This record gives sequence, C-alpha cells and structure tokens, in this order.
Amino acid sequence: METKKQSNFRKNMKIKNIFRAGVLAMVALVGINSCDTEVENETIQDLYTYDAQYFENLRAWKNTDHEISYVYYAAWAPLEGQEGYKDPASWGERFRGLPDSLDIVNLWMGIPTPETHPVAYDDMVYCQDVLGTRFVFHGDASHHEHTFYDRTWNEATQQFEYVYDANGNHVVITEHSGNQEELESYARWAVDTVVKCRLDGVDFDYEGWNSDDMMVVAKECHKYFGPEGKWPEKMFIIDWFGGSPSNEIDQYCDWIVRQAYTWQIGFQTGTGGHDQSKLVYCDSFGGEAGEAGPRGAQICDYARWEPATGHKGGCGAYYVDFNYKDPSGIPYGEFRKAIQIMNPAIHK
Repeated sequence: METKKQSNFRKNMKIKNIFRAGVLAMVALVGINSCDTEVENETIQDLYTYDAQYFENLRAWKNTDHEISYVYYAAWAPLEGQEGYKDPASWGERFRGLPDSLDIVNLWMGIPTPETHPVAYDDMVYCQDVLGTRFVFHGDASHHEHTFYDRTWNEATQQFEYVYDANGNHVVITEHSGNQEELESYARWAVDTVVKCRLDGVDFDYEGWNSDDMMVVAKECHKYFGPEGKWPEKMFIIDWFGGSPSNEIDQYCDWIVRQAYTWQIGFQTGTGGHDQSKLVYCDSFGGEAGEAGPRGAQICDYARWEPATGHKGGCGAYYVDFNYKDPSGIPYGEFRKAIQIMNPAIHK
C-alpha cells in the first residue's frame, strides 16, 4: 500500500533520473568530440571479506545496549512506472551494500518478497541472518481511511485468520479515526504483515494522527510484539516530525524516531516529552542539501551529542541513499563516521 508521500518521492526521483540521463548524454558527446587519448587511472574498491567469527561478533554486538543507527532506504525498489524488479550491479541499490554495522532499515517504498523483488528479498534475508540487521516496514499512520482485509487471532492454531462474510468474501475494513474496532483491526493487519513478510517490526509514521488513535493501535500491537507477546523480538516504532504523540506511548515503543525531511530545520534535539534513551535523531541526506546531501548536513553532530543525563537512543539518516556517493570516495562515508562516533570500534 503506497502512500502519497512515497508516490511523490517516486515522481521526484523519476524526474531526477531523467535529468541525470540527459546530463550523461551531453557528457558523452563532449567526450567524443574532445578525443582525449590519455590513459586515465582507475581505482577499483574491492569488497572486503570476513570470516565467520567477524559475523558472529557483529550479530552479538547488535544485541547489546548501544546507541543505534537507523536509515530510511529507497534505492532498492524500482521507480514508479518501471516494470519487474531491480537486479542492480551497483551496491548503492542493494541492501548488501549498506554498512555492516547498521542496526535498522526502514523499508521505504514497500516490502520485498520472493515473488515481487527476489534480488532485494535475498539480500534482506542475508543481512538479517548474517549481519543481524533488522528491517521494518513503513506503516502509514499519516492519514486515515486505510482499507485492508479484517483478520483475527486464532489461539488454537496460533495464527491470524481472515474474516469472511456470509457469502464467503473477505470482510474489508476501512479504518476511521476514533473507531476502536477498526483501529485494532488495522494494528492486527500490521502485525500479520510483519510476520508473513519475515520482517522485524513496524514503524508507524505518526503525522496527521492523534494520540488517542495511536494508543489504540499501540496497545493492540503490544499484545503480539511486547515482552509478553507472541513475537517479543519484533519491534514497534513510531516516527514523528513536528507534532509528536503523547509520551504515554513510550511504554509500548522500542524506538521513537525524530524525522528530518530537510537539512534546513537545523540541529534539533528536543524530546517532545519522550524517553530520551529511546529517541533516534535523524538528519536529512536529501538532494535539496546540495553538497551537504551526499555528505549529510549534521549527522555527525547528532552522533556526538548527548543529553545532560543518560544517553540518546541513536541517530539516523532520512534517505541514506544519497550518501552512497560520499565525497570521500567511501560508500556511505559520512554515515559510517557517525556510527563510529557513537560506537567506536575496538582495535586489538
């Protein structure tokens, strides 16, 4: 289910790609006419290889109490209008190309499955099983009237089952603000999606909702994802920009992510009244930042910053995609620096 925000992003990326293609064509013509015969030196970065102990240590570390890294990542998915799925040569468009030490990936642009995105799905499973990276889908709470099949939990079979009407058709629910039963059904849809698609949790985009509705969804999800739920390892996350939900929601959240759609909002460390140790502060890597886009405007500042008491939850990047071509020449160079600032590597 694609949101208006995601659709707009696809359209913008499509326009950018058309523009880039035009620029590349012009560059190619200039190159033909200039007839430069000098041999150009090329530096090819080979992939690092690691042994089994490295990956075991990496997975163990990700299960420790540390300041996490979090990204919104869209480059894995085809743009709107493109048929089929991506089988990219560029590691900038693959989950495997993301930093090994990354904790959580928000699957902006949908969910990869073996049928719809086989390459991306295999990469995701590899990152989950070998690197310990966790993947959450973007549950849209930014508007109401979502439509989905109703389902209930069957305690005897220990699984969700669809609800059918007298004619044997799926019962379709349209979720509305203030309707508790519809909101609870929406929560069950999210939980079932996480489980069926082999994901590690859901991140609800809070914008446009109210705290009462968000609490209904959180409480229902908590029956399955909380410490006493069916899948306690699954995460419940809320992200917000501008207005935030009530801090009563904190008890149900693993993480609370403060988004940054643009670098121009400046350095923001307000909590919105939430538990500081669960707050993940994001910086924008968007193209609107010019040279600061590929490099990130303030990601390392967020990584260094700590509250007066305790510690923050971590920091993240809104569209880390842009940082793959870091000016340093190191893929995701600035984001890697931020991870190292929060969690310095131990050299023996």
